[in-house]
Amino acid sequence: MDGNLGGIICQYRQAKNLTQEEFALRLGVTPQAISKWERGKGIPDISLIGGICRILGISADILLGIKSTIVENSSINAEIVIKNNMAAEPLVLEFGENFIQCIMKGLNEGYLKDFINEQRKELASQTGMLMPILRFKDNLMLEKNSYRLLSYDKEIFTGQTDNIDNNSYREIILQITKACKDNYCTIINKHIVKLMINNIKEKFPGIADGLVPEKISYLQVERKLQEIIKNGGTIRDLIHILEEMEENIN
Repeated sequence: MDGNLGGIICQYRQAKNLTQEEFALRLGVTPQAISKWERGKGIPDISLIGGICRILGISADILLGIKSTIVENSSINAEIVIKNNMAAEPLVLEFGENFIQCIMKGLNEGYLKDFINEQRKELASQTGMLMPILRFKDNLMLEKNSYRLLSYDKEIFTGQTDNIDNNSYREIILQITKACKDNYCTIINKHIVKLMINNIKEKFPGIADGLVPEKISYLQVERKLQEIIKNGGTIRDLIHILEEMEENIN
């Protein structure tokens, strides 16, 4: 392995905003092991390479320092940092330092994702709204016990709790689900609409085939759904919504 392996791990870990403890938790090793690698005092076992690449979002060639091209920017984490900050996202949960351990444990062990998916399923069954992917981001500028939800960089709500444990995230996810429902007119976008339409095409062939986006654009469907929500209606009956839009263009 390349002698700069530890430096590469360190730079990409920092670009992902992961502490040594968080990275170790995801990988299933001790923080001391991560520290040794990054200080050049040891190297990871070959069986860990796949996991390291997956968590850091890099290829094995990059991890092992195998370079095939020369680029104008020698900073290996610059591209990741740029991409992570290029576009505001529909839903981002930022949290203070004291939340890091329970959030990371919940993500690593899967029960946090399971609970989010339960809420996503319930919201869809009740309203027809598809909750977008929720991104998690630690923010050390927040108070240690604080959190906030952002939608396209706009603050939707903030919160704080004195008792943080492995179940603390459940109340936060419930708040996020309600906020998503209450603010869906501004959260929905063409990508979300496309996912909805693809679901209709898969389950009910013929409803949207040749209609969206061929005759009706995703943006037009988005605007129609926003109108319905603003008027207090439900978008769960997407089949008849699309049929009505089709009638209006004929």
